[in-house]
Amino acid sequence: MQHAIVYTETVIHSAPERFAAEAPYQIAIVEFEDHSREMVRISGARVAIGDRVEKNAAGLWGAK
Repeated sequence: MQHAIVYTETVIHSAPERFAAEAPYQIAIVEFEDHSREMVRISGARVAIGDRVEKNAAGLWGAK
């Protein structure tokens, strides 16, 4: 599993039409050990800046 730290996050309340039925949902920019960053969608419980997150077998990111 991949692990990262939440660099920043936000909750989308007014989503584009394609994702409107899924709102509200959380997205985050996570930072890996090599200091690279990636924007990801968070699944499950809400996370905060500084939290450790992991990518599960289904490819979804969530709190560790």
